[in-house]
Amino acid sequence: MALAGCTAPPRDVVEIAQPAQMPAPGVVSEPPPIVISAPPAEAAPPQAPAATPAIVKPAAIRHRRLPDYPTALADEGVEGQVIAVFYVGESGTPEGVRIERSPHPLLSKAVTDALKGWRFDPARSADGRAVRTLMRLPFHFKAE
Repeated sequence: MALAGCTAPPRDVVEIAQPAQMPAPGVVSEPPPIVISAPPAEAAPPQAPAATPAIVKPAAIRHRRLPDYPTALADEGVEGQVIAVFYVGESGTPEGVRIERSPHPLLSKAVTDALKGWRFDPARSADGRAVRTLMRLPFHFKAE
């Protein structure tokens, strides 16, 4: 894109600015600046996001095992909520489990270990196909 009355330097031109005067011998001065004119980056055409099928039936828990409350934390009275975020794959298994919030690393580990054994009926699209979907589940730990 060019503006009226403006000219652009030829592509791939390197210009070195010359200092106004040479420094005295033995005096260190800054090197002259180097200006590099590079061709403009080719702009990629905008990509539309991949269409995600509309989910008409959300994923449902088919089999679960509750996390084990670490004995040391229960004895110390450490309580709180762990929030796990993961995908339920098309096969109904949890994928990419990460902990969004947790009061203690041992509680996080208990949740991630338990989720490995969970199974879901995957979410379904309008045409009945299984669809990978994002889930966010809270787990409450309360010492009694």
